[in-house]
Amino acid sequence: MRGALVLLTLAACGSAAPAVSSPAKPAAVSFPDDARPLAHYHSARLALSLPLPDGHAWRIDDHSGAELIATHAATRSRVMLATFRADGLVGRSQCEALAHERRLVAELPDLQPLEDVSGLTQVTFDTRTVVAIVPGAGPDQPLVGHVMAFGGFLRKCYVFDFSTEVDGAADEPVLSARLAYARARILGGLVLDPFAVVEREIPVGPAAAPH
Repeated sequence: MRGALVLLTLAACGSAAPAVSSPAKPAAVSFPDDARPLAHYHSARLALSLPLPDGHAWRIDDHSGAELIATHAATRSRVMLATFRADGLVGRSQCEALAHERRLVAELPDLQPLEDVSGLTQVTFDTRTVVAIVPGAGPDQPLVGHVMAFGGFLRKCYVFDFSTEVDGAADEPVLSARLAYARARILGGLVLDPFAVVEREIPVGPAAAPH
């Protein structure tokens, strides 16, 4: 009996530890396919109204810097918006150059444009709109998409950058759906208040929520 117990103990010690599987990553999700009007966040400071899907899930910082930043954790999405005055008359090219000079948008050397068009937006703004992706180093590396707009009218610029990320190439259809949504409904629904004056002093306060 004692010998049998010794054998059982040795067998137990020599057995491999059970494999522990890593938790599965949550599936990439698109924005809700809902035709109803979106909730809008109005920034009195920047004189604009920003439409957002799944409105109250966004965290909005409209006070920490010159730009407005909105983030959506579920889709790993981010919107950057800025409006500012220029010293002279501006169009899309001048406003894009000023946006880079002010570091409102990052230099993205690997950016691959899917759409690059110019025309009037917000009724009067000469605007360049770019939809593009930044591919990962491999199929299992994160893939980032952008919808960007640079618009100028008289002495005023606006800059818009929507960015969103998925885990890899397998989620590219979801990334494409988010970009199409952002192009049509977020950027497409953006409203700049007419004849508004952009404040030069930036107040500091807590993060805000859309209403």
